[in-house]
Amino acid sequence: MSVVKYPGKRRGQRLWAIPPRYALITLGSVLLFASSLLADNVAGRAPYDWRAFPTLSGTLCGFACLLLAAVRFPGAWTPGWRSWLSWRFTLTSPRAMRLLILLRMVAAALVTTLAGVGMVTLAAAMLFVAMEPLSAAYLNDVISFTYINAKSTLAGRNPYTDGGAFAESIWRFPGAGVTPLRRGVFGHGYGYPLKSQLARVERLYRASLAAQARQLKTPDPTGGAYDPRVSHSYPALSFLLYVPLIWLGVQNVLALHLLVYCALLAWLVWLAPPAQRPWAAMTASGALILPIRSLLIDAEIVCLAFLLLAWHMRGRRWWSATALGLGCAFKQYCWLFVPFFLLEAWLTGGWREALRRTAITAGVFLAPNLPYIIASPGTWLTSMALPVSEPLFPMGMGFITLPLGGWLPFLPAPVYAIGEALALGCALWAYARWRRWLGETALLLALTPLLFAFRSPANYFAIAPWLALYAVTRLSRSASAPAAGYATKAHANVLIK
Repeated sequence: MSVVKYPGKRRGQRLWAIPPRYALITLGSVLLFASSLLADNVAGRAPYDWRAFPTLSGTLCGFACLLLAAVRFPGAWTPGWRSWLSWRFTLTSPRAMRLLILLRMVAAALVTTLAGVGMVTLAAAMLFVAMEPLSAAYLNDVISFTYINAKSTLAGRNPYTDGGAFAESIWRFPGAGVTPLRRGVFGHGYGYPLKSQLARVERLYRASLAAQARQLKTPDPTGGAYDPRVSHSYPALSFLLYVPLIWLGVQNVLALHLLVYCALLAWLVWLAPPAQRPWAAMTASGALILPIRSLLIDAEIVCLAFLLLAWHMRGRRWWSATALGLGCAFKQYCWLFVPFFLLEAWLTGGWREALRRTAITAGVFLAPNLPYIIASPGTWLTSMALPVSEPLFPMGMGFITLPLGGWLPFLPAPVYAIGEALALGCALWAYARWRRWLGETALLLALTPLLFAFRSPANYFAIAPWLALYAVTRLSRSASAPAAGYATKAHANVLIK
């Protein structure tokens, strides 16, 4: 069988020959971002909403692209244009070769365009953080509550028992809004309230707070649609991490998110082989779902930093377990990844190694939380359970879009939790069974249970493109230096000691 060679210089190929794995990451990022935009409009208010199907299919296809990009295929990895999936044995005609060149030129143009948009978005985020007044800078109650809790800590108050944090956040940051609950004035159905409804109810609630400040007895006009306890529904590091920043005089906590984002971007580019770093930089910059869906409205970028550090350093017991413990002490979101870290430790070093890392992770998690557990154990435990115990509205871009679109009936929340548990078990089994090929995709597999969740908002999947990019950068170096995850058991035992 003859092989058609590209009749050009190798140096010229690099101008358009984007590595296929980077193209897949970009395609997956675009699909996830498009699905997140559609998911905003599938809110359970319209029956038979056709947008539910492209939302779900875009999420699944985008996630599949990222998994495909990160999976190790048989044979050594080489960064050349004829390496991926042994294309040099399947492309035997000039027409097929021209089609391949055209597709890769289109992919290169798409990546370049998205990278430009991503850099403009990052510059706009920096200007927003630097120039916007603090009262208008926080666009989500997660960030506003974080700021208020950090300020309470500096003032010597316990955020888990500070009853005024909720009201203070509403007064100081009206643009952040408040997460509504399915009870009281919003206790009718699963459809997420309209913005006009939320604004009207928030005005009534602020008026009642003003009356209470004047020592007037006024009933809750929302009927319990807002719960002040949600102002402290995360572990202690979620606000302690920002305390030094505020103490130094930087009042906008989003500055830390921007710093982490830029540091991770530079690190991911540095991990790639020198010849691929321009494509790695453009692919990372073009993952628009991360800065738009998480950078300014949530804290998943910080979770991503802890998780990547823990996974990258998994050959070193203390470093990895400490980073994982800090992530778990920051947000419950990181808890979903813990089983994959422990499974990797078990498969690499045995059950004793897994127990040692469990103990270290648990100790690091308890370190910032222990003072609050001792001071108010019941309140702390209740706070940790609030994300699953509160009657929140369903939302997201996973399978919940079908009930939200009116195509399936809503099931009780515990049913979706069972689906998540089953998906997690299947993902762990698949990783244990095909670890040789899945390797670096463990962190991506940890996101699969969220596809079945009662709430699967876009910020939960925003870190997925960078997880896939990390996996690709590790695969590209595996030929010269095997990654710790692919080391033999004897070699791994040496690494962890």
